[in-house]
Amino acid sequence: MKQDIFSRYESFSDSCLAIDVSVGKIAELFEDFDSAASYIKKDLDQDFVDYLIESVQEIGRNDFVIRINLPEHVQEKHRERVRKSMKSYFQYLELLEWRKLRKMLSKSLLLFGLGMFLLTVSIILQGHTELLSDMMQDLIIEGLTVAAWVSLWSSFAILIFEFTGTIADIRIYRRIAGREVIFKSRDSAAMVPADSAG
Repeated sequence: MKQDIFSRYESFSDSCLAIDVSVGKIAELFEDFDSAASYIKKDLDQDFVDYLIESVQEIGRNDFVIRINLPEHVQEKHRERVRKSMKSYFQYLELLEWRKLRKMLSKSLLLFGLGMFLLTVSIILQGHTELLSDMMQDLIIEGLTVAAWVSLWSSFAILIFEFTGTIADIRIYRRIAGREVIFKSRDSAAMVPADSAG
């Protein structure tokens, strides 16, 4: 299976794969809803972003470069703008995930505290509700106990399922933001290397 995956990516060097992106012009890498904005301020095209993320997920821990294939040679100033824009965009996505992670941890802690509080109340109420019938006492205590465990489970579920996924997204965004972006034009036999984006 791994051999099938790697057959879709060309080797850039002995220990590095190339994630190839072919476009007709640089503008196709960006959203076109704001044609007046500079590349640095524009969002990347969502299909392009999704393709990079899926490719990085697929190649796993292997090192990689992002190679943009264009029909014509692109001036260095335009190549540099694209590099900066890509790095800034994925750093921004990483920042959003860190914010999401902080909210997630706060919510998990709140649910855990609520669960422990309800569990404590249910324990305290046992044998101390003389004014209520046995049936009502059991109903209240069982209700508090169920609510406590639901709250505690929700707290752990957030950490088990959502936390790990968010951390994985952060790592992917950081990897993409820190990787080298190179350009290859069909009117030139040689690739134009970029300075390391990291």
